[in-house]
Amino acid sequence: MKILFIGLLVTIFASIVSAVSLTQNNNSYTLKNNYATVVISKKDGYITSLKIAGDNQEFLNRSYIDANGSKAGFHAKKSTIIKNTRDHVEIAFTDNVLNMDWEVRYTMLNDTKGVYFSLKLDHKANYPDTQFSEIRLVLRLKSNPFSWLQVEDDVGRYLPTAEQQKNCQVMGPKEACKIKTGEVIHKYDWSIDALKHDVHGFATKNGLGCWFVTPSMEWKNGGAYNRDLACHQGENDSLQIMYMAGSHYGAGDEYPKRGENWSKVYGPYLIYLNKAGSPQASWRNAKAVTRVEKAKWPYSFVSQPGYVKQRGTVTGKLTIKNPLNKSAFRLEDAVVTLVQPESSRESIPNQQWRHYSFWTHSLSGVSPNFSIKNVIPGVVGEFILNKAVTVTAGKTTNLGEIVFTEKRVGTIAWEIGIPDRTAKEFKHGDHFNQWGLPYKFPKEFPNGVNYHIGKSNPARDWNYCHVSVPGKDGKYQSIPWNIYFNLKKKPTGTSVLRVSVAANSSTALSVSINGGRNSAEVADFKDDACVRRDGIRGFYRELEFKFGPNDFKVGENKITLHARKTGGYTNNYQFDGIMYHLRLETPGL
Repeated sequence: MKILFIGLLVTIFASIVSAVSLTQNNNSYTLKNNYATVVISKKDGYITSLKIAGDNQEFLNRSYIDANGSKAGFHAKKSTIIKNTRDHVEIAFTDNVLNMDWEVRYTMLNDTKGVYFSLKLDHKANYPDTQFSEIRLVLRLKSNPFSWLQVEDDVGRYLPTAEQQKNCQVMGPKEACKIKTGEVIHKYDWSIDALKHDVHGFATKNGLGCWFVTPSMEWKNGGAYNRDLACHQGENDSLQIMYMAGSHYGAGDEYPKRGENWSKVYGPYLIYLNKAGSPQASWRNAKAVTRVEKAKWPYSFVSQPGYVKQRGTVTGKLTIKNPLNKSAFRLEDAVVTLVQPESSRESIPNQQWRHYSFWTHSLSGVSPNFSIKNVIPGVVGEFILNKAVTVTAGKTTNLGEIVFTEKRVGTIAWEIGIPDRTAKEFKHGDHFNQWGLPYKFPKEFPNGVNYHIGKSNPARDWNYCHVSVPGKDGKYQSIPWNIYFNLKKKPTGTSVLRVSVAANSSTALSVSINGGRNSAEVADFKDDACVRRDGIRGFYRELEFKFGPNDFKVGENKITLHARKTGGYTNNYQFDGIMYHLRLETPGL
C-alpha cells in the first residue's frame, strides 16, 4: 500500500508540473507551461512577450505579421480559443488582408519549449484578384543581449552594438551599411536556402536562445532552391524573420485570381526557447531539437483546416547515364524534387507558389535509392523527367528506376568547375555571403579572367561571378573572360560549349572563339538577384554554344565569354552578373 501511495504522488506531481495553462485579461492571452511563458495581444494577434522559466529576461521588443514589406499588415479582428486543456492550448486569430482570409494559430502543449505558429491563407472564388510578394512573421528581439546570430552551422557571429550601427553610411546595395568600426554589414549576408535549412535565430552570450525550428518547408514558394532572408541587424532590434512567402531572390509574386479557390497552410513551425552555456551550445541544442521535431512531422496535434496529416511516401532509384558509353555516373549530393507540372503562369519551379513541394537531398553513389517522405496525397510532377506521380495517403509509391541521360555530344576536352548549380568552388565561393566581393574584381583581375586549361586553378584564377564594372565615364563595361586551351587536332564534328548558369542578375551572355564573331546573345534570363544579394545559387539554366571543326585550330585556342549588363538596378545596386560551370565537348578527340 505504501509503495502504491508513493507512486500515486509521483504521478500527480508529474501531471502538475507538465500542465499547460491559459489565462487572459482584456488585452492579452498568456500561454504558460513548466518551460515557457508566451503573451499574445488580443488587439493584433502578435506575440508581445517571450520568457523562459527561471529567467526573467524578456526576449522581445515587439513582433508582427505582415505582407509586402509592411505595406499590408495582419491585425486580428477576432480571436477564438480552439482548445484549452491541461495538455494543449490553442488560439486562433483571424483577419482579411489583401482580399484573403488569414488565420493565425498559436499552440502550446504541456511539453512545448516555446510556442508553435501557423498561418492559413484562403482566397475564395468570389474574392477579387490579389497579389503579394512577401508574407512574414517578424520577431524583433532585444539586440542587447540577443547579439549572436546564427542561420547555418558555418554562418554565425556577434552583431555590432546598437551604438555602432547608428548613423551608418548607406552603401551599395542600399541595404548595406558601413558602421563606425568601418565594417559593412548587409542583411542579405545571412540569407538561407530552403533545400537543407531547418533552424535559425539568435542567442545571448550566456546561451539564452530564440530559434525558428522548421520541420518542413514544403509550403515555401520556390521550393527546395528558394533563398530568402532569415536574420539581420536593426540597432536596438535583432530581427528574426520567417518568410512564408518571399521574392528577394526572384521567386516572384503570388496572385490568386477572382474565380480561384486557393488556400495554403504555412507551418506549423516552432518558436523554440532554450538556455545553454554559450551561443554555440544553444545552437547545437536547437539543432538537436530540430531533429526531434522533424521526426514528429506531420504533427498530430494540428487541427487547422487544410493541414494534411495523412501523407504518402515516394521512392525510387535515380540513374544518370553517359550517352556516349551508356555507363551510369557516380552522383554526389544529388537532389530529387516533387513539384507540380510547370505552367505558363508558373514557368519554373523556383517561381511556383500555388502548391506544396517535396524533396530529398544528399543522394550519393551510382544509381542511389531515394525516398521522399510525408508527401501530401494527390498528383504532382517529378521535375527532371516531367512525369506525373500519384501519391496515396498511408502508402508508398515506388517509381522504380528513373533514368536521365546527360546531354553530351562528344568527349570532354576540358571542364571548369563542378556541375552542382553553385559557384562555391571558384574564387570567393567559399565565403560568398560577404558584402562587397564584386568591388574586388577590378583589382584582383585587372586584365580580366585569363584562364589556362591545365595550368590555372579555379579556386584562384576563376572569379565566382562574372560582373560588369563601372568604367571611367561611370557607365558599366563588360570585361571579357578568356579561356585558353591546346588541341592536338581539330574535332571531327560540331562541338558544344555547355554553359550551366548557376545564377544571373540582369546580364546577357555571348561567346566567341579565336577572335571570331560573337555568337547570338542570350538575354532572356530571369533575374534571381543572387549576385547583388550575396548568394551563390539562383535560377539554373543550361546553354549550348556550337562550333564547327574549322572554328578550332591545332595548338592554342581561345574561347571568350562576353557578359553584358542589361539593366537591373543602377542606384545603390551597383553590380549584377552571372555565375557559370563550363564544359567543352568535342567529338572525335
